[in-house]
Amino acid sequence: IKDDGTWNPTIFNFDSSLTPHGGDLELMNHLSIELALPRPYPVTESSMITHAARLISGQNGAIIEILPEFEYFRDIVFHFKHSVSGATSTPDKEDGFIWLATDATLKWAVKSISDENKTLQYHVTAFRGHLQEFVDPSAVVADKNQNAFSSFLSLFSKSKLARNKLSCADPTNIVNSCGAKFMKGKAKPVSVKNEDDILHLSNDELPTFGGVLTPADSERFLQFFTVPYLRIPLI
Repeated sequence: IKDDGTWNPTIFNFDSSLTPHGGDLELMNHLSIELALPRPYPVTESSMITHAARLISGQNGAIIEILPEFEYFRDIVFHFKHSVSGATSTPDKEDGFIWLATDATLKWAVKSISDENKTLQYHVTAFRGHLQEFVDPSAVVADKNQNAFSSFLSLFSKSKLARNKLSCADPTNIVNSCGAKFMKGKAKPVSVKNEDDILHLSNDELPTFGGVLTPADSERFLQFFTVPYLRIPLI
């Protein structure tokens, strides 16, 4: 809802809910009218959610058959949102296992939320049937005693617990994984929280990506990662 009281619906908010809502319902209603597709009658919120879920998932293939680009756009948005705030995309596999591009193809279905709640939600799988779930920020309890170094190590943990950091794009991760000194495997990881920490890094610790970046450019690059939400636009 805008400041002036008008409603500006958005679509494909998979990270908020795997049940169609808001703009999804509006979009499916308008497309159904435009393409002369059957709509539920009487029109209720529950019936529209069921109608939208089946159309968007492809269980009802009417829209995807007429507008095949709709399927591509849906999957692109899902992959993007899942890469930012999703749980682990792939199941644990033995070392050396190689995933193919075709394994990332999303398989869509719809299921009831529970036996008691018959509201439909998306059931999306990929990578040989692995369920693609999103992290629920409200359900994640932050450990107040966890320091930045243990937080960095948790990015590489094989724990089944949902990660409490929705993005690996932070300076600690970049420095410890891409710095020449750390890539040799002989240096202890360092914590990088702010610009002061970046200025204290040596040239060997700064990631140059094979000499592509100068130390000054590398410092500027890392400083962008210290700004939450704006780091990608700044880069």
